[in-house]
Amino acid sequence: TLTVLALLFQTGTAQTGLVTNRINVQVFGGLAIPTADFASTSGEDAGGAQTGFVVGGELGLNFVGGLAWWNTVAVSFNSLNEELVEDLAGVTSVSGDLGSWTTIWPMTGLKYTSWVAPGVAIYATGQVGLLLGSSPEVSVSSGVFRYSSKSSSSSAFAYGFGGGVLVANRFTAGVRYLTGQPEYDIEIKASAPGFTSTTTGKIDQPTSIFQLTVGVM
Repeated sequence: TLTVLALLFQTGTAQTGLVTNRINVQVFGGLAIPTADFASTSGEDAGGAQTGFVVGGELGLNFVGGLAWWNTVAVSFNSLNEELVEDLAGVTSVSGDLGSWTTIWPMTGLKYTSWVAPGVAIYATGQVGLLLGSSPEVSVSSGVFRYSSKSSSSSAFAYGFGGGVLVANRFTAGVRYLTGQPEYDIEIKASAPGFTSTTTGKIDQPTSIFQLTVGVM
């Protein structure tokens, strides 16, 4: 009798696709696509970020009814678009080293999973947390002029939401939108023979990213 009940339970689980693991661990990677001001190359809040990549991991604790407490750490790298530097410097071309925006997103929140077919589910997440960012380090030249800026670090409140597909309780493909607005200390130096200028200040940098990822649990 116990054997029959066990077989029935396993068959029902396979048919409905119920998540049987109480704790889930996932690793993922994919594209980090900047949006809005973060991707712009002109304007007061322009970040000049280009499409980059993201890696990360997740830890989930399943409750009931497809609901889980979901924790994520995602690290995105987005190179700096030289058009932003050219716009700021008022020149038509630059050459040299352009750094990258680095953003770390430790997030916590809820995930809801709904099975739509045997072994196939869709899910949605809503999370809050922190944005830990580092601005690009820049060292470029244009003609006799040289421009440089050191990297700066900052943090801010962040939130995000997303969704995707879960296959066989193991493979995922999803999209996540994350946003925050850290404030960075900046120091920009411009120099030429017989000339040096230093500009310092603070900037609020709206930072929004779409992350397109694939993962394995």
